[in-house]
Amino acid sequence: MKRKKGRLFLLLLLAFFALLFLSITGFIFWVNGIVKSRAFADFASKVVEKHTGISGRFEPFSFYGFGLETGGYEGRGSKESPIELISIKPIAVQLSSIGILGHPWIVRSIDLGDLSIDLQTPELPPERKTEKIPLASSPNKEEALSIEKIHVKSLDLKWPPSMGGGGEIKDIELNISSQQANWLIYGSKGFARLQSIPPLSIEKIKALLSRSSIDLSEAKLHLQAFPRSLVSTEGSIGLVPTHNTHLNLSLKEIPLEAILTEPLKNELRGDLRGTIGINATNDLMKSYHGEGELYIDRGRLVHVSFLTSLDSFLKLHQLEDIPLTVAHNSISLEPNIIKLHNIDWQSENTMKMTGWITLAGKAVSGTLLLGIRADWIPRLPGLGGKLFNPGEGGYFWTEIHLSGTLNDIHEDFSPRLNNAVQGILQRGIEREIQKQVPGRIFRNILPNFP
Repeated sequence: MKRKKGRLFLLLLLAFFALLFLSITGFIFWVNGIVKSRAFADFASKVVEKHTGISGRFEPFSFYGFGLETGGYEGRGSKESPIELISIKPIAVQLSSIGILGHPWIVRSIDLGDLSIDLQTPELPPERKTEKIPLASSPNKEEALSIEKIHVKSLDLKWPPSMGGGGEIKDIELNISSQQANWLIYGSKGFARLQSIPPLSIEKIKALLSRSSIDLSEAKLHLQAFPRSLVSTEGSIGLVPTHNTHLNLSLKEIPLEAILTEPLKNELRGDLRGTIGINATNDLMKSYHGEGELYIDRGRLVHVSFLTSLDSFLKLHQLEDIPLTVAHNSISLEPNIIKLHNIDWQSENTMKMTGWITLAGKAVSGTLLLGIRADWIPRLPGLGGKLFNPGEGGYFWTEIHLSGTLNDIHEDFSPRLNNAVQGILQRGIEREIQKQVPGRIFRNILPNFP
């Protein structure tokens, strides 16, 4: 009797577990069917739209370990969103096994494949212009979700000309982790293209994103075509009107041929180094001001028009290709304006050049003071006193005015030199004629001759 009861209990127990297994399996298939359905993907799209203002569409989801994955997402932002277009392919979300039953849900990681974002200038009403961006924070009971880390395999980011002249970042890999109420961002690889700057390769970026700023602790880039060059940046970029921007830029071994346009790239050669500090309030690209010091290493002035014109009369062949033993100037930056001032360029005891140059858009203006050695003046008979005056350092100085555009720079020294030469030649011819012809006849030929 006891054996029959034991067998019956065992059969009931087996039946219970079989029923439980079938129920769980059925439940999994039922949930899996929901997750893979178009309706679930559309629901997720609506959630994203509600919280971001981006209207888009997810591809169907499927289970991925303790999480979900999808083939991708494409969306378009509203006029008030800083994002115009976004595309992500694929997406994988892993939940913490402990956090699944807790509140909030703990997202262990989000893996994004190719992330492409096109930015736009948002059209915000006045009451929304001081909004802060949403960020990660430590778990608490009021939150529905806490994200630990995000990995982006490849980010392509573009912004329009209305945002600092336009530009893009391509193929950068990002590792982003939650740090209390902020995001810690590590970037590597990739390329950057900015207005009027040659393509840059990204070596490393380390930054902390808070509700009010991006704090760059390290950013290293180099010109794509010149791996030895280096552009380093550190500082803080304000994201709200109450937080100002301050950046320090350091330049090393930047070839001038890479950043200058013709004909300047052929006339001024060497490697640029220096530091620039940039400060801004509110809109960085519309209100910034920069100050810095620049140096040219291994600098040369090659076939500069006013120097070659002068050299043709000196007949020394020392001003056609001049090595610069000192090449320093200060720089000031404002939107659309670059000013080089306190220029100090020297070539041992051959020549000195001081002054300032301003670039407004592509328009060039400036005044340079050129000094040459005193013992060269006798080689300019009749010209030295007309064009040069004795001055500082024992040099003889002349003033040169610049105008025109970057592609067509004009200087007024060569025309003045030519006019002075023509005047001397004319007077020489007149004196020679006067020697050969009686003055009375000469005055009849040239009535104004004294």
